[in-house]
Amino acid sequence: MKYSIENEHFRVEVEEVGAELCSILSKSSQREYIWQADPSIWGSSAPVLFPNIGALKGGSYTFEGQRYQLPKHGIIRHNPNVKLINRSPSRLSFSLSHSEETMKVFPFPFDFKINFLLMDNRLQVFHEIVNIGKDPMYFAIGGHPAFNLLWKKGETIRDYFLEFQDRETAGISLLTNDGLLKKTETPCLKDTNRLALTETLFDKDALIFTELNSSEVSIKSKKNKHQIKLNYADFPFLGIWSKPGAPYVCIEPWDGLPDYEDSTQEWLAKMGNIKLKAGNTHYASYQIQILEH
Repeated sequence: MKYSIENEHFRVEVEEVGAELCSILSKSSQREYIWQADPSIWGSSAPVLFPNIGALKGGSYTFEGQRYQLPKHGIIRHNPNVKLINRSPSRLSFSLSHSEETMKVFPFPFDFKINFLLMDNRLQVFHEIVNIGKDPMYFAIGGHPAFNLLWKKGETIRDYFLEFQDRETAGISLLTNDGLLKKTETPCLKDTNRLALTETLFDKDALIFTELNSSEVSIKSKKNKHQIKLNYADFPFLGIWSKPGAPYVCIEPWDGLPDYEDSTQEWLAKMGNIKLKAGNTHYASYQIQILEH
């Protein structure tokens, strides 16, 4: 079931299964800014990533001598047990708590909430993860929103680019065929704030930035003045991805990483994992702002 919030500018829809953002529709232009999950290309719109991001080596990890299996991107995505817990004209809140089922794959008691708050032309996606156990909890959290491109007729993917808040000199970590992070970085940005989008940019899968100075990136076109800004100040890592040649781009704020190719598969040693003390709450939000001119 889909739930909606709206104001005079936009209507936003979120699918209860997986608490997945599935629409940001402009009322003035009738333009849809979220990828509509075409299953022939990529059948998602904005998966929520928890308690792992991307792939685990061998699809599993070890904790306290026990081996556990976790799917790519974790247990929120596609999960029918996520439930709407609060709704107002401008806000939707969803929740998932630990259960016998989750403890079989992620042996930590938790309470997970995600909130969608629409304010003017901005949508804030706000995560709250509570460790309700007696010991520290280790996890990752991230977003995976996919934004439509080709906002106007006659445009191509090559008319679009990403503009970072600051000039950057940064390499990227690429993925192996198994979805694991390679240990060596590949040069990408050199004293620039712009990354051009092309049909072949993602031929080797996602571009993963682990050392950006910027906390905001915008999607822009050379042929019109519209833009989508995404602020990810609460997240230290950023993934950028699309199916090669597809008319969308994912801007993925991550608080955690996929396994490296040389991972020991030990959960406590997993690079990027957050350590949350018993009884504490981890907060992380990102904000989408749409500017139509």
